[in-house]
Amino acid sequence: MTDRLRALRAALAARPGEPVPFDVLAAEIWPDEPPLHPRAALRTLVSRLRATEQVITESTGYRLVPRPPAPCQLPADLPDFVGRKEEIALLELIDAPVRAITGLPGVGKTVLAVREAHRLREQFPDGQLYVNLRGYSTGPPMTVQQALARFVKALGGGPNDDYHELLRNRRVLVVLDNATADVIAPLLPATPGCAALITSRSDLPQFTQVRLGVLAEQEAHELLKGMRVDGDTSELIGLCARLPLALRIAGANLAGRHLPDYVEELREHRLEALEIEDDDTAVQATFDLSYRKLSGQARRTFDFLGAVPGPDIPRGLAGAPIDELVAANLVQQNGVRFQLHDLLRLYAHQRATAQDRRTVFDWYLKRADGADAVLNVGFTRLLPPTADPVPFADREEAMTWFETERLNLVALAQDQPDAGLVAAMRAYLLQSGYYADLRTVAEAALRVEAGQRAAAMRVCLSYLDWRFGAHRAAISHCERAIAEFGAAGREAEQATALNILAGIYHDIGELDLASEHLNTALRLYGPNGMHAQLIGGLGNLGLVELELGRLDSAEAALRRSVALARESDDLQHTSNGLNNLGVVLAAQHKYAEAEEAFTEALDLSQRNGLRPIEMSTRVEYAELLIATDRREEARAQAERALELAGADDLFIEVDAGLVLAEVNRSVTEYDEVLRRAAEAGFRIIEVRALAGKAALTQDKAWYAKAIERAESAGLRYRADLFRKLSSGTS
Repeated sequence: MTDRLRALRAALAARPGEPVPFDVLAAEIWPDEPPLHPRAALRTLVSRLRATEQVITESTGYRLVPRPPAPCQLPADLPDFVGRKEEIALLELIDAPVRAITGLPGVGKTVLAVREAHRLREQFPDGQLYVNLRGYSTGPPMTVQQALARFVKALGGGPNDDYHELLRNRRVLVVLDNATADVIAPLLPATPGCAALITSRSDLPQFTQVRLGVLAEQEAHELLKGMRVDGDTSELIGLCARLPLALRIAGANLAGRHLPDYVEELREHRLEALEIEDDDTAVQATFDLSYRKLSGQARRTFDFLGAVPGPDIPRGLAGAPIDELVAANLVQQNGVRFQLHDLLRLYAHQRATAQDRRTVFDWYLKRADGADAVLNVGFTRLLPPTADPVPFADREEAMTWFETERLNLVALAQDQPDAGLVAAMRAYLLQSGYYADLRTVAEAALRVEAGQRAAAMRVCLSYLDWRFGAHRAAISHCERAIAEFGAAGREAEQATALNILAGIYHDIGELDLASEHLNTALRLYGPNGMHAQLIGGLGNLGLVELELGRLDSAEAALRRSVALARESDDLQHTSNGLNNLGVVLAAQHKYAEAEEAFTEALDLSQRNGLRPIEMSTRVEYAELLIATDRREEARAQAERALELAGADDLFIEVDAGLVLAEVNRSVTEYDEVLRRAAEAGFRIIEVRALAGKAALTQDKAWYAKAIERAESAGLRYRADLFRKLSSGTS
């Protein structure tokens, strides 16, 4: 309001209900320099004032109709209000007569609405009406008639007065707190100049709404600090899942209590600890109120969702009633997936039945088996699949499903450990390089399984231990699995474990044992018609032949392996075989052919999500690039392999480190590779690092050490190569 408008209103208010002469008003408004046409200027000001005041034109002047006292029913604003800057900014931008604040139970909708209503008070000088409609309460909700009677009385009316008529020519803010959709319409002001602010746990798409989420981490810290909670509150905030109601209950409970003791109580009994003794305030009670408002079918669906252990839920598992749960803000929708707030998930989990958990498990197992049937070309299925798997059209569809559901599958396999589910996930997790996930679920299943089912988990763990340098543990797992499968006459599974065992002995330089186990596996593969497994066995044979110095034999075995893999459309063994063929061709200085093999292997592995093969190929290709004096290209390949490996594959990490030591010509880096290779038992990497350091330092002693280590491991190809290199050293 401008100074002139304030002066006009003050002059009229000085004689309420009486006409104030035109000239008196002009003198009050323009005491020093009146306008050229004061009556016209006065009319303009009066027309502007009428936007907020009732002004009557009389024959002698203007008369202000006195307003009744403006009611203010708003609850007090919280002194420790924190955060919500983004939501407040959104509310400030809304230019609509009705604004809604919605969100899950306990998220702080009322607190924000009260803060916003206090901010808006000046814009609504004729009053602010407030009612808690108790839409989610243990007692009966407030009826429309009760709310209207409350409003009429506050506006100075009597039993027979009409609410909407009393709002005429007034600027009033109406706050409808804890509203359900069915009571809102009759309580909304229909008069221009009035506005309404609504809070509800239900979605209100018919209005402009701000959906409220949990507090940010820093805001949660600020809230607890304002409640004088001292100490490290990070875990407390995590256990409260940043839900404002939970944080306020926790802050109240901590008065005079030891923070670590209360946190320990929260860890063990989260929902029970989030209540105030001798008070109705509790997170679980708040959730109960929303739950009771649901239809019977939606309540059943909510209970069922508690059996899903992962972070989100697909619509196909949730079913149609999920939409009612979303509208009630008990479930959040994210595209075609659905999520529950952490505390709501815990609440639902307590309601889920054993049958719910079995239904969820079966739903995932049937689909995992169906997707695995498409992906496991080249892999031996360690345990038989379910009788009625859900079919998948092709590899792309199966990979997409596994990628989408991976976190849920891993959580499910921990919540309900089962070797059959792990066997269905094995090919996908190995091809995609999710080694940590495979270890987690296989170890969980091994703790509860026995016999062949336990042996299947040992096969999984043996491969993982091998890749991470725990060779003795890997060998132990393999030997126990081989014995169990052998006793049961399961030759395909036995041969798979033998093949892994051969690979372990190859990498630690015990080639005689590698050859022995590999030949045993190949004998089992052939008579049993295990075409795909034979391909892998031939690939491993090629690598053993390489280290024994029989390069022509190695090339022949690998070319046959690749050809058979192509015939079977076995992408896994085609790309892996091409990578290994590239290594053998490079060893024969057939660099152009080797590069062609590496390039195709990279293309296949990248396009089909075969991350471990992509990592290995990048490292081997980098060695070729160094040999052809393209060091920066080699660096890029090795660094990308390291990025892909993360902390999941020690073998790639050390092997790529060797490439970078060669590229950087760094003795320090060679020494680090030597240390790590020796600790992990990666004998072939160790002897290559010794030879690399010898070439860099031009010191024959290092060549002698490399030759000695190579010969002791039967690595004849390496020993002969190092002798040739050593002869050229000064």
